[in-house]
Amino acid sequence: MSQLRRTLLPILTAGILLSGTLGCVRSRVRVTSEPSGATIVMNGVHLGKTPVEQPFTWYWYYDFEASKEGYDRSERRVRFRAPVHLWPGLDLLMEAMPFLVMDTKNVHFDLTKQDERPAPAYETDGEPQ
Repeated sequence: MSQLRRTLLPILTAGILLSGTLGCVRSRVRVTSEPSGATIVMNGVHLGKTPVEQPFTWYWYYDFEASKEGYDRSERRVRFRAPVHLWPGLDLLMEAMPFLVMDTKNVHFDLTKQDERPAPAYETDGEPQ
């Protein structure tokens, strides 16, 4: 019995330690736009030009801004909801799994061209302003 214990104990201990270090949950956001090449800002932090990916930590609200020369600036608040396998309790099991778990959220912006027509000249009582 003690021989079996001396043999299995190190193997089980190593297996538990390795499984705890191999498993991991990675959360990322992928931001795209039409047209591509828009500058993206997430919660005040410049991420780069689309398409761009960024890791995130918390499942909550994030503020995004997309801008590109010749197009109207677009802002959006997006809530990232945790998938079921990352709810409290289950998340500990997922962290202990011996494989990588990926969760990628997608945010897309359709930018509209700026109106480059000159502002209309209004007249009052027959005189231009």
